[in-house]
Amino acid sequence: MNEEKRINAGYEIIESCTIGSTELVIGHNPKAPNPYVCWYCKNGTDYFWGCYVNELSAAREKLNERYQTECRLPYNNPSSPKQKSGDDRER
Repeated sequence: MNEEKRINAGYEIIESCTIGSTELVIGHNPKAPNPYVCWYCKNGTDYFWGCYVNELSAAREKLNERYQTECRLPYNNPSSPKQKSGDDRER
């Protein structure tokens, strides 16, 4: 990452990617029992879905799984057709 180092719960964020308004990150804390974690972050402040693992490759695999899931969600896919609300119906 070319940006300034970020730390969350003792884990330094070492990799990240963004899909829509969701950021997926991998954190590293060499002193933790499971030194790698994969999180997703909404709006840059709240981290959710912590998956703690022992190897960086496992964290990358979990990040990739979450990336695939997030790509399928409609709020992260602006090209998906919008459903018409009751007020937008054709008359």
